[in-house]
Amino acid sequence: MDNRQFRAIVDAYADMVYRIALNQTRRGADADDVVQAVFLKLYEKPPVWLGRASAAEQADGGRSLRSSRSAAPNAATDERLRAWLIRVTVNECRNLWRTLWHRRVELREVSDADTPPYEEPAFSESAHERLYAALGELPEKCRIVVHLFYFEDMGTREIAAVLGIKEPTVRTRLVRARKLLKQTLKEAWDDEQCQPVQSHDGRGPCLC
Repeated sequence: MDNRQFRAIVDAYADMVYRIALNQTRRGADADDVVQAVFLKLYEKPPVWLGRASAAEQADGGRSLRSSRSAAPNAATDERLRAWLIRVTVNECRNLWRTLWHRRVELREVSDADTPPYEEPAFSESAHERLYAALGELPEKCRIVVHLFYFEDMGTREIAAVLGIKEPTVRTRLVRARKLLKQTLKEAWDDEQCQPVQSHDGRGPCLC
């Protein structure tokens, strides 16, 4: 893979990889680490079929990989690359969490200090905050399926192929995630409604 092709792939897919990494790690710094690891792996050990596709394109006039996945004749290659990047991203997130877990265990063995809380992105609207918090509380297996389905616009069959699971399993996790989200958001809404509203002078609950 030459630098030009690699740069084109990074430009086309870096945002997607970052979104998935942030969805899984919930920390901007960790997501950045995952993005670097994913593209480093792509650069150092690209899939064999990607090299073959590149050679075929060069023989067909030297056209570079297109950023648009719908453009022929690179659509099939782009979809395959997209699936490869998603799988590697999910695996790198799991590797990161395993590494962080060992680090936290080691730190707790030598110190009673708590590790700093994860960083949540800032949202301007409380509804977005509640939604993000609810998504973060989903089990990992449900969270990645929800992200790919709703935020990456992937179908259940495509998600199943990318994650290496059966399509009914994808549907089951989506149904479970929707129920959990509905319950969590309803509880958050009920708690918010139960909060007393302060009067205009700030001296007590408003009775109006």
